[in-house]
Amino acid sequence: MPFLAETAAGIPDISEQVLWAILCAPLIAWAIIVAGGRKYPTIAGYLAIGGVGAACLLSYITLFNVMDADGGIVKYTHEWFAAGPLVVDLGVRVDGLTAVMLVVVTSVSLLVQLYSTGYMDGDHGEGRYFAHMCLFTFSMLGLVLADNLFQIFVFWELVGLCSYLLIGFWFHKPSAAAAAKKAFIVTRIGDLGLLAALLLIFRETGQFDVGVIQEWAKNPATDGTLVTLFALGLFAGAAGKSAQFPLHVWLPDAMEGPTPVSALIHAATMVAAGVYLVARFFPVFEASPDARDVVAWIGATTALLAATIAMVQTDFKRVMAYSTISQLGYMMMALGSLGYVAAIFHLFTHAFFKASLFLGSGSVNHSTNTFDMRKMGGLKPHMPITYWTFMIASLSLAGIFPLAGFWSKDEILLDAWRNDTGLWAVGVAVAFMTAFYMFRAIFLTFHGEYKGGEPVDHHDEDSHFHGDPAHPHESPWVMTLPLIVLSVPAIMAGWFAYDHMFANFINHALPELPHHEGSSFEIGIAVSSTIVALAGIGAAYAIYMKRWVTSESIRETFAPLAIIFENKYYLDKLYEDVLVTRVFHRGWNRLLEANDRYVVDGIANGSARIARQASLRFRTLQTGQIQSYGLGIAAGVVVIVLAVYSANPL
Repeated sequence: MPFLAETAAGIPDISEQVLWAILCAPLIAWAIIVAGGRKYPTIAGYLAIGGVGAACLLSYITLFNVMDADGGIVKYTHEWFAAGPLVVDLGVRVDGLTAVMLVVVTSVSLLVQLYSTGYMDGDHGEGRYFAHMCLFTFSMLGLVLADNLFQIFVFWELVGLCSYLLIGFWFHKPSAAAAAKKAFIVTRIGDLGLLAALLLIFRETGQFDVGVIQEWAKNPATDGTLVTLFALGLFAGAAGKSAQFPLHVWLPDAMEGPTPVSALIHAATMVAAGVYLVARFFPVFEASPDARDVVAWIGATTALLAATIAMVQTDFKRVMAYSTISQLGYMMMALGSLGYVAAIFHLFTHAFFKASLFLGSGSVNHSTNTFDMRKMGGLKPHMPITYWTFMIASLSLAGIFPLAGFWSKDEILLDAWRNDTGLWAVGVAVAFMTAFYMFRAIFLTFHGEYKGGEPVDHHDEDSHFHGDPAHPHESPWVMTLPLIVLSVPAIMAGWFAYDHMFANFINHALPELPHHEGSSFEIGIAVSSTIVALAGIGAAYAIYMKRWVTSESIRETFAPLAIIFENKYYLDKLYEDVLVTRVFHRGWNRLLEANDRYVVDGIANGSARIARQASLRFRTLQTGQIQSYGLGIAAGVVVIVLAVYSANPL
């Protein structure tokens, strides 16, 4: 069937083949690795780098073409299948939003693949690892390029499957297997809402096309209640993938996977999917103030809760995990505050500095054999590249001028100020805590005296650590090069905010929405947020470097709060001990067991018992005497004749 392309003015000069090539390059690498490349880990790594690298190159070509067309839209659509009134298309759509996401996903993924060749070297499942990573990248690219909600849902679920495989990559570890199951189950809860939204929109419009849905939401004749329900269904799915309260509990446990997996999940793929989904259907949320308020305040709550928990973590990587949850809450708060541009801009900048932070934590682990900050310290002279790249990324995350995070964070705070000062207050508090917990991690890890790391267990055959924790060292170039490369956008990506450059580029992804011109620079917001961030850094310096006030004395003073933060607001205990163990296992599961035993088995066993008793009664009629059988046949004939005569009298 010939493709259908939009012919509006300003269409980018992008062929359909290029877009399908972006999608299929990682898939081809995956297929080759699965077919035989797993046996040769080095070749599998090169195949992964080649497949993702090809997609990355084509993504930049696509970005430049879309920029030349001022963010215009191009769409190629084919009929996938039809079943009665259901017609599902298979197509690709590119606009400013898609182009940005393509570059983010492929750039971070490429650097992660390169980093992984050093980090995963010697692991028994290295070939399988690269196969899963290629499939993961393919799934996210498919989600970003999809031109209809049904196709988004298919790739959405594939992203969830890949995250399950990668989080549980070291499946021989009970903690990794449990974390993978937890991630899969919790995100499925949110996906039920997305599936409900899918069914609702098909009932109302009979289509899944993104443009049709946007126009449906904007139509004044559309029932506002339906728009709100549809928006909340979308947000439920987004809350699961992007770890929003109360479905955020899976993401910290996802740290059980290899560190490069954490970098990819937390920076550019899975968690970004939820923010992308809300942004893609932003006109739907704009048409529903109630849904928008839910998004804003759930985002603000998530940002605040995660930031408070991050301040008391001792695991280096879990600090990054809770930081990711907090920043995702920031993005959702922006979307709920009509800050479409600010949210996507922060997603764009966050991908680079957060990937750098996760890979930096992996570099530290590669040197010390631990993620426990209490066993680190004094690593700065031994790991100068890791230290300075981590410092740059942390300053960017804290929002220090003129790094990338400063510009995107301030746009969010400005949109929050204009929409709801309560949201702005939460944002400012989170900004202080973000700077505090990041520099707490830096001071505990890189400054002071080295505490020896974690001794190597030589009996652990699955360990891929081959160094000497007693003598920390810088990581090999395949691990430090990605850190250096990621530092560049962590510094410079914020410059795209100049003269509304980024806003003008991605606004064409939406219908005409004149008030989404992007946030202007406000000196008051910028100065106040910078002072707050510097105060957070100063507080961390006073406590963990100068020890003017000890962390132990602070914990004693605020013991009730510290206990709540350390126990993660008891949400894991609520879910696992109360809901899973008591409600489902002891309650609901026993109810189902009783139904199975007494109803289902009762019907089956009862039917068998009745049949058996009937057979015993009828068995007495089988005498073996021919004359008895003849008498029975004759009697039957008489009965039939009488019945026929009674029904049809002469």
